[in-house]
Amino acid sequence: MLGWARRSRVLRNGVQESREAASAARIAELTRSRRSVAEAYERERRRIERDLHDGAQQYFVAAAMALGEAEMLAEEAGTGSAPGELARELARARKLLGEGLTALRATVHGIHPQVLVDEGLAAAVGAVAASYGSHVQVRAPHPLPELPAAVLAAAYFFASEALTNCARHAPGAPVTVLLTADSELTVSVVDRGPGGAEVRPGGGLAEMSGRLEAFDGTVTVHSPAGGPTQVVARIPLLLHRGEPGLIGEES
Repeated sequence: MLGWARRSRVLRNGVQESREAASAARIAELTRSRRSVAEAYERERRRIERDLHDGAQQYFVAAAMALGEAEMLAEEAGTGSAPGELARELARARKLLGEGLTALRATVHGIHPQVLVDEGLAAAVGAVAASYGSHVQVRAPHPLPELPAAVLAAAYFFASEALTNCARHAPGAPVTVLLTADSELTVSVVDRGPGGAEVRPGGGLAEMSGRLEAFDGTVTVHSPAGGPTQVVARIPLLLHRGEPGLIGEES
């Protein structure tokens, strides 16, 4: 009887271990799949950045130089109404081209800001916050772990979009961005505006939520009438089993 009981326990333990192993394998495969999707997205974004920087931007610069030479030739063409009118049109074209180049550089910077690579998420979000004014504060009470590039980018663009929404719907209201990480990265943006924010189809909050779905991330909104409004993104770190999720954590 006792032998049968021991065999029964061993069998149950074996079944439990088998289920746990199968569950761990499914979680590992899901993590690998999501990480692959996120990394592919990040590679494509970097490719677009390189194409804009090394391709389109160089054509803009070359065109600006050619226009400068044309302006010099127009000035040397002599007097008369035609050359003067031509010079004015060339100057106007040069101004428009310069504005286009500035916009393109801003787009390239926005695709993947260098400060995000060099100094990390807190510094990159801080740079965005500083562009809105001193009423926007960024806090990261604990050092953030080393994050996959795709997770970093997702968090950065969420924070940027949330701050744009704050500036649009609660201009001048105090705003706080809080960055924390444990098993997931959390980005919380709180503004002291009038509240009443909603996730509408096609709206900015819905788009943010849709983008984070590729990472199994979520966006929650709490915005009672009268404020404050809190928009929170939670993004899994896409870590494989055994990878540390916190600085100083043993693998």
